[in-house]
Amino acid sequence: MNRIWGLLFAGLLTTVACGPQPEVTRLPDAGLPAKGAGRAAWEQKWERALAEGRKEGTVRVYTLWGANTRTLLAQAVKQNYGIELEFVPFARGPEVLARVEAEKRAGLSMADVFGVGASTLITLMKPAGLLGSIESRLILPEVTDATKWRGNVFPFLDKDRQVIGMIAAIQRHISYNTDLIKEGEITAYRDLLRPQYKGKIAMADPTMTGTANDMFGLLAHDIWNEEEAKQFLRQLIRQQEAIIQREHRIVVEWVARGKYAIGLAGQRESVQEFISLGAPITLVVQKEGHKAGTAAGGLSVPTVSSHPNAATVFVNWLLSKEGQKLFAVDGYGSPSLRADVPTEGMHPLFVPQPGEKLFTDSEERIIFTGKFTETIRQVIAEASK
Repeated sequence: MNRIWGLLFAGLLTTVACGPQPEVTRLPDAGLPAKGAGRAAWEQKWERALAEGRKEGTVRVYTLWGANTRTLLAQAVKQNYGIELEFVPFARGPEVLARVEAEKRAGLSMADVFGVGASTLITLMKPAGLLGSIESRLILPEVTDATKWRGNVFPFLDKDRQVIGMIAAIQRHISYNTDLIKEGEITAYRDLLRPQYKGKIAMADPTMTGTANDMFGLLAHDIWNEEEAKQFLRQLIRQQEAIIQREHRIVVEWVARGKYAIGLAGQRESVQEFISLGAPITLVVQKEGHKAGTAAGGLSVPTVSSHPNAATVFVNWLLSKEGQKLFAVDGYGSPSLRADVPTEGMHPLFVPQPGEKLFTDSEERIIFTGKFTETIRQVIAEASK
């Protein structure tokens, strides 16, 4: 995985302005040879998946993706293949686990695709035995060809090749209200411990899988060490009286509206949304560096699917150049791990800056963060007394 991420950002350092969304066009089945004309094995397999997928008619996606992303994908898949995407949205990764486990106990197999965070997939869904083989679903050469991906390596995140990382989301954890904080006033995590910020910080709950959990994993694993990360959390709670909010989006709303001057680890898509609306909120480019992770751009399939062929069509389209353009850039606002997907339309804050230090996702880091979560719980319980 280091090879993927080591080469990932060389082609992503162009800062671009927001532009119009592209029109959706027809995709892979349009150019196949006629039946019986010496078709390759992949073409025959793809044709069968298309025919059966259209009969199934639906793909049920359990996801953390935002409404705009869901709309873009649903329109494109319906237009291209006549298949409906039925999204079941969740606010947090553990909710997906609870839902799927409950369905399994009831003898149901409702989900066809999981579009959630890599940490949810690797630390929760995979150990519970809920992930199937997504590798066996990959058919299109433009998807399976490693040269189409950054670093010339297909972006499986785990050794068992059950989890795919689709995007490189630059996680800038500190947001602030530009009416209340001056530009350049905050450049590092420990700046938040200054006396003037006491009572002015809202933080997403780091005991839950998500951005805040990732942030403390980054501090403990890469930027500092476990003891320093624990002490920083204690100081935020006791000294700075930071409020912890379970809903990551609300952290962003509070900062945008001026209820709190500073937000820690708010929902990334919400930050982007408020910035696009002209709200007085922005993000800190920190001198310690940032994580470049998959965020909610993890992709897996369940062990059993109600619509296996339609799900196969969707997965292949989503990993195609056009699918990744719509998902990563137009929808999620992050660089795709596909090498041929441009970054036009992305806000400059969400692409890597020249010389910026980045820490990348890996199964080892994700597992470390998952284990460190119990330590985070203990620190919060102790510091809140």
